[in-house]
Amino acid sequence: MLNLQNIQSGYGAVQVLFDLSLNAKAGEIICIMGRNGAGKTTTLKTIMGLLPLSAGKITLNGTDLSSIAPHKISQQGIAYVPQGRRLFSELSVAQNLEVGLLHTPDKAQTREELLTLFPRLRDRLKQQADTLSGGEQQMLAMARALAIKPSVLLLDEPTEGLQPSMIDLIRDVVIKMKEQKLAVVLVEQRVDAVLNIADQVVFVENGRGLETTDTEALRAEPEKLYRYLGV
Repeated sequence: MLNLQNIQSGYGAVQVLFDLSLNAKAGEIICIMGRNGAGKTTTLKTIMGLLPLSAGKITLNGTDLSSIAPHKISQQGIAYVPQGRRLFSELSVAQNLEVGLLHTPDKAQTREELLTLFPRLRDRLKQQADTLSGGEQQMLAMARALAIKPSVLLLDEPTEGLQPSMIDLIRDVVIKMKEQKLAVVLVEQRVDAVLNIADQVVFVENGRGLETTDTEALRAEPEKLYRYLGV
């Protein structure tokens, strides 16, 4: 289980997160929702050690991540797909996958599993990453992240700018990850997508967790969406 306990973080002297807490369990999708600037992306970056933790504690199955160097956090089993995908644009699809597979023991089997999960990539292995469609780039970013065989998957706005058919494909993969007992922490603005797949929603405002609720309760009280998100 990934546990964030009263964490504080930010950019230099600018504090963004204030005593934020959440728990992500295996086989569960947790969605972080909030207005622009609420601290959603900052939360994911802090988990990955890309931003310093100034207070609080982050643990994965009891292991304190705050004492681990940022470049080694992924080795603990946390995969991160940032907003904007951050692919190696001039490399091919195959080469981008190879980067993700660098520290994976069974590279050939894992590569085949990823291409089965994302069959579109199989037909584009020699294609340069920046020539892919937005949806295909998102698939490649997710495949590269999943190559490390994580127990936790962090996704930042995975459906941003995608057409509906691609959104459905990405959603289906996220559901499969849940079925494979990954803990998924999702930053998402699309309310329909969240209500369809998430188990829990954490509402964040000004770097603080306002409320954690399950999606069934949220469907019963949709006014919370307007209260916290203005939609």
